[in-house]
Amino acid sequence: MTTVTAALLPTADTTLQRIAAALEGDPRLRSHNTKRGYLHDLAAFETWRAGRPIAKLLVEAYAAELQQVGKSPNTVNRILAAIRWWARRLSDIAHDTPADDPEARARRAEIVAQAERVAAVKDVRGERAPKGRHIASGELVALLRACSDDHSPAGTRDAAIIALAWSTGARRSELAGLTCANYEPTAAAEGDLRIHGKGDKARMAYVCNGAANYLADWLALRGGAAGPLFYAINKGGVIQVGHGVSDEALAQMLQKRRAQAGVKPLSWHDFRRSFAGNLLDNGNDLATVQKLMGHASPTTTAGYDRRGEEVKRRASRSLHVSYIKSRLQ
Repeated sequence: MTTVTAALLPTADTTLQRIAAALEGDPRLRSHNTKRGYLHDLAAFETWRAGRPIAKLLVEAYAAELQQVGKSPNTVNRILAAIRWWARRLSDIAHDTPADDPEARARRAEIVAQAERVAAVKDVRGERAPKGRHIASGELVALLRACSDDHSPAGTRDAAIIALAWSTGARRSELAGLTCANYEPTAAAEGDLRIHGKGDKARMAYVCNGAANYLADWLALRGGAAGPLFYAINKGGVIQVGHGVSDEALAQMLQKRRAQAGVKPLSWHDFRRSFAGNLLDNGNDLATVQKLMGHASPTTTAGYDRRGEEVKRRASRSLHVSYIKSRLQ
């Protein structure tokens, strides 16, 4: 077996090691969550293919099987994105592998062609009812009150995080990754927040009124030192200066505050859904909401539109048609 062939048909353990190394070395993938997701999805794919050569028909069969077991189109397309990425990397590996004899060069060309066919596999079609739910304003008040009732530094910090999630639509990982350098107060009860989102794309969020007040309370407690915007706090209520909160810590914090507030189960992404839905309900145009959400496509933003038939009915009523009665009547 030539070196080139081994690049496409290694053992499962070696494949996962190579995938992990390729993920770390790809400058286009800057999000830790994306890398972790790709590795998880590709590990499942490697187990399923069981050593069979990666081919277009095989990948399409995998996508079909995922749909048959109930995976949503969005989930299947996310997995396909990971497989397409790995196919492109295999093509790069083959290109960079020496091939000194005609047989090896022919095999390399075959691998490159096969990988390019896999990279061209299209997304599946279809839609699934959106997951999650809208958070009512009364539930937000209950969450903030639960934080206010906690007189430790954690109460002040958690109120600021929850208020930012509600008023900026920031993802959980984006909240965890914020630093003091990302936030600049601009006026009384206002400030600009630079968020680094998926693909290391930056967008500006605007922190206003109560959210700015909650954040100011936390900053007064935190101090002005450089570093993570939100520090970890141990069980004794001591601020761990220099140590930021993790994604998992935020997940646990939200469930704790939710239980204290007595509201129904919810997730951090529900804040993002509510942010988009509230903006659209308030009459903001889709393009503006798209920019505030950090979406590359307005189609993605449209999926957050929870407005029903009554909103469309009111929109139709806004178009006036003059009525001229017929003389025949």
